[in-house]
Amino acid sequence: MGIAIAVAVVAVLAAGYGFSALSKVKRELLETRKRLEPQISTLLQEKSDLEAEVARERERAEKAEARIPEIEAVSQELAEKIRSLESDLKKQLESRKSDQTSQRAFFAKKARDTFEVLKQRLTQDGWPDRLENLTSSKHLSDEAKRLVKEVESFSEQSQLDDSNILHMLALMDFQRGDAKRAELRLRQASRVSSDALLWENLGDLMRLTGRSKRAVEAFRTAAKTAKEDSPVHKKLGMAYFASGDYAASVKPLLLAMAATPGDLDIHLKTARALIESGDYQKAVETTQASAKRFPRSPEVPATAILAWAKMKKFRDAQIAFEKAIDIDPKSPDAFIARGFAYLDEGKTSEALGAFRTALSTDPNRPDAYYGLGFAANKGQSWEEALRNLKKAVEIRPDYAEAWYAMKVSYEGLKKFENAVEALNKAVSLNPHLTA
Repeated sequence: MGIAIAVAVVAVLAAGYGFSALSKVKRELLETRKRLEPQISTLLQEKSDLEAEVARERERAEKAEARIPEIEAVSQELAEKIRSLESDLKKQLESRKSDQTSQRAFFAKKARDTFEVLKQRLTQDGWPDRLENLTSSKHLSDEAKRLVKEVESFSEQSQLDDSNILHMLALMDFQRGDAKRAELRLRQASRVSSDALLWENLGDLMRLTGRSKRAVEAFRTAAKTAKEDSPVHKKLGMAYFASGDYAASVKPLLLAMAATPGDLDIHLKTARALIESGDYQKAVETTQASAKRFPRSPEVPATAILAWAKMKKFRDAQIAFEKAIDIDPKSPDAFIARGFAYLDEGKTSEALGAFRTALSTDPNRPDAYYGLGFAANKGQSWEEALRNLKKAVEIRPDYAEAWYAMKVSYEGLKKFENAVEALNKAVSLNPHLTA
């Protein structure tokens, strides 16, 4: 009984405590809700706004979707208009291009027809077709001047790139003193033509304006298609010879010698080129053939002296020398050649005597001074060598071999800086000389 009462009391107390705790929790919840009501209200408002925005976007999307067929129709209409405009434009361009082509063809024909008339006029006036034969005293007739202007005008209107017309106009430019414009025309013509005369004239222009290397290139191109009797072979051979490329000069010089058999200088240079390139037997044969054509020229047997000496046939060299002085007892060429033959034979004192004899008849022979300097170098008389070699280059500043010999003299005197300068000068004049 007592236990039951106790349990009942405990239950009542527990119920009271639980009610009290529940009330406390309830109050705390109410207070928390009261604090959160502003945030809840804000969130609810944002939710409402978002729902309204979604509704508006959905409405806009529905409207846009409804306009898609309309937009597609407009796009298709625009595409059709663009295609139509492109087609019309293409037709206009083709028509204009056709008109321009027809106009250019018309003016091109006019240019070529007028050019043919101009050529006839120039032929009647004795106008040369080689640039080297043009002179400032040569003037175009009034009729020719008119035709030149018409050819230029028609060519410009037709955009004609005719190498023959450009070639002829270049000659006109050069004759008027406009070498720069002449070069431009010749170069433009050379891009589409391998005409030998065109390239020869370009080479002459390069040569006359001081560009020897460019001249050689143009002459070489001309020689590929030129006839064997063309003067371009002589020009190419002489250009190679002047540059010290003796081996390359042989072939064009032989062609030039055959084409101009009466040119003594070509005969002599051909023989010298053969000697310098090492073909001594061919050089001897050349001098023998030349001697028949030029029996009174001491220079021919004088050249033979050099070839025989290189072949170590010193008796034949002496015979050639005797032939030369029979023709002209005071021939400096004969004594100079004999001097070099003596050097090949190892007779330095005799060589010195021959060179001095040459200078006694012609004191302005650079090759005689070169021979004296060369001989002095062999005897290690460096100062004497320099005196003579300096005299040689004073008379002939482009004497590459003399500059090269000066390099040896300076080295003998231990003046190495001067030796380098002399070597550089020699190589600049003749790249085929080496250290």
